[in-house]
Amino acid sequence: MAIGPHSPDVVAALDNDVLNDWRFRRPATITAITNYISLIKAPPALTSTTIFEMVHGFEKAAILAGGMNERLARDLRYAHTLIEECAILPFNAEAAAIAGYVFPRLTQKERNRLWADVFIAATVVAHEYGIATRNRGDFELIAKHIPPDYQPLRIEVWK
Repeated sequence: MAIGPHSPDVVAALDNDVLNDWRFRRPATITAITNYISLIKAPPALTSTTIFEMVHGFEKAAILAGGMNERLARDLRYAHTLIEECAILPFNAEAAAIAGYVFPRLTQKERNRLWADVFIAATVVAHEYGIATRNRGDFELIAKHIPPDYQPLRIEVWK
């Protein structure tokens, strides 16, 4: 497991927290993504679960607001523009097998809290990517349970 600045030999997928920072144009994340693109010559990837989390957030906000208002619709369109720039890593059979190995090794409380992160971690491991996140602790916990016949989960903290 690696923590810290991006290594040129590992391509990364964004966790939802970093995707949201990109969407909100937070300077540190914009710098990290710009540096990443300069080094890798491609934008970071997203997992299908990360997209689910983002869309779920918008839909939940719309329900709470009584409908999709203009601001939410505009923000969702912008989010889809960012998504279109990225490669999408699917949650496939290999990712499902990795998640199936990790999930029962977590406590019930951890499973309830981390199920989406387990799917994200399993997806990036299956596709031989790393994860760019602000959520180091949760991914470190998941990384302890990656099956031994797979590469370790590469964690990069982008703040």
